[in-house]
Amino acid sequence: MAKDLIVEQLKRKFEGKETFSRKELFDFYLRFDPDLKETTFRWRIYDLREKKIINPISRELFSFTYKPTFKPEFNDSEKKIITKIIKQFPEMKLCIWSTRILNEFMLHQVVKFITIIEVEKDALVPVFHFLKDINVRDVYLQPEEKELEWYVYEGGSALIIESLVSKAPVQKFRNIPVPTIEKIIVDIFTDQRLFNTYQGSELGQIINTVYSRYQLDFTKLFSYAKRRRKESDLMEYLSHYTDIPQTILYD
Repeated sequence: MAKDLIVEQLKRKFEGKETFSRKELFDFYLRFDPDLKETTFRWRIYDLREKKIINPISRELFSFTYKPTFKPEFNDSEKKIITKIIKQFPEMKLCIWSTRILNEFMLHQVVKFITIIEVEKDALVPVFHFLKDINVRDVYLQPEEKELEWYVYEGGSALIIESLVSKAPVQKFRNIPVPTIEKIIVDIFTDQRLFNTYQGSELGQIINTVYSRYQLDFTKLFSYAKRRRKESDLMEYLSHYTDIPQTILYD
């Protein structure tokens, strides 16, 4: 049977369902190929994903609703700083983003932003001194809560240098290492010291808007939350304070 016809039958089969499982998808293909092997099935899933026919929600759940991948943007001043850091430390693992991008997801717009640069632990001090040497203003190295209150939150903007968690989900956008949306959500939830502006009802609003607009990989989300020892706390929060279906959270 032609692939296009099978895809049309696939869409009719799961029409109206918010999600469907890997097993349901496998059982569907068995109707057309009773001897279907697991390796062949994995390639079919890959093909469906590449053609944007299905969208992965977790390891075992999929959806027909295509959502784009979120990729943080930068302004010109941020790009200049990023370019200089990457040139100076070409082999260093890092990640950079600005809280300015969160305004897309918020009801109450924020006017003061911080730029977060996360680097390997051994590079924290060298990167800090490098930015000072090139006259970047308002740079703070892993600031404590009082320093954040007295200087960072009272200022117009600031650049914060933090340690990059090992195996954190990072992606490249225009050759710049940036966090995935899963990493951003976990970091905001975990580090209330640094992201106190985005707590309470605003955090639920951010997560709900992200879920409605962009691809959100819950396997990646909870894997990173586990590395930050917040998996169960995040699960409980999402269950009680967001609109994400329980079937997805407890897949």
